[in-house]
Amino acid sequence: MSLSDSPFTNRLNTNYVPSHSEILEIRALLVDSLEEIARIDAQMEEMELALTQLKEKRALLQRPIDAHRALISPMRLIPHDVLLEIFSACLPSEHNALIDPAEAPLLLGRICRHWRSVAYSAPMLWSSIHIPSLDYLNAPPHILRRFETIIQAWFDRAATCPLAVSLTEFTGFSGFANPDLENHPLALQILAVSRHLRYLTLDAGAEFLRPILELGAEDVPLLKSIRMNVRNQTISTNFLEIPTLEDVALCAAEEAPPFLLDAA
Repeated sequence: MSLSDSPFTNRLNTNYVPSHSEILEIRALLVDSLEEIARIDAQMEEMELALTQLKEKRALLQRPIDAHRALISPMRLIPHDVLLEIFSACLPSEHNALIDPAEAPLLLGRICRHWRSVAYSAPMLWSSIHIPSLDYLNAPPHILRRFETIIQAWFDRAATCPLAVSLTEFTGFSGFANPDLENHPLALQILAVSRHLRYLTLDAGAEFLRPILELGAEDVPLLKSIRMNVRNQTISTNFLEIPTLEDVALCAAEEAPPFLLDAA
């Protein structure tokens, strides 16, 4: 007897409690169906194994196909000058390029070897940079070295291309007189490329900026624009004598001494 002809159909999905003899009868009814399920499960396992083997075989065939297709992909056929135009269009237009591996130009060097070669050998792609705030007083030395290495590599790729540089000093320096900041690695890196600076935007304390503020016309022959927010000290105006300057914006903020309340 099959389950479709089961005498217990009207008892299904109820709270009915079968007798001992009915239990034996129900178990006998299930034998054929359970055996059929076992056969189906075995067939499914065979089919799944066969499917797995087919997928592996397909993958072995697909990998060399993809590799060969990559050789004839449209992007590989783009002329070098057109590719550079595309790369240039990827750069930010509202601010200097960020030190961000998820954005151009750094992102362009992560796609493939060919793109990396093209991007790294195109100085104009590296002609702008925003150097973000970094806690030099507390950051681990290896982080600082890595940061400085990235910036140096950026400037090296820019070669002799005119530069747009913006920098925000870590606010933790604000209010602290620290003569070591005059030899701050970032300030020294900017000084090293001073002859290529065209647009300069700085937000930092006077100690940090002092070497930059002392630059003369012979040090920055290409400089057209300078925007500064100098904290803790008035600004030396010597650089206003630089003849190439066309755009100047200055802000010098003196930090007020602490305001003490008389507890009495």
